Amino acid sequence: MQACVKQTKGQAGYEFFLSDVPADRWGDPVRGTLTTFSEAYVLWLFDADCQAYPAVTVPPRTSRSFRAYLGQVWYYAEASVKQPTGPCNCRVFSPANDGVRQEFSDTGWLTYQIG
Repeated sequence: MQACVKQTKGQAGYEFFLSDVPADRWGDPVRGTLTTFSEAYVLWLFDADCQAYPAVTVPPRTSRSFRAYLGQVWYYAEASVKQPTGPCNCRVFSPANDGVRQEFSDTGWLTYQIG
């Protein structure tokens, strides 16, 4: 997981997450909710090889739950957006955003809790 964080977030981002995620907590379970309003969204999670895969598709005007891991790289975007490759606006599940509603334009949001 840490190698993927470094690959997608660069050295400065990697150092931030090393300080934000306690060393013994990397890989702890994360659970959350995805919501969309006017269009479908997809939660992409990155695996151990730093390859993105579609974990959850959320149809318009619905919510879905998901599970992931602390320190895992993720990307939440409109379903019309293809698989993220190369530099992307990817994020990392970390204590810094535990319980924080993260909005994506005016059409979707994601919230997660550690544990």
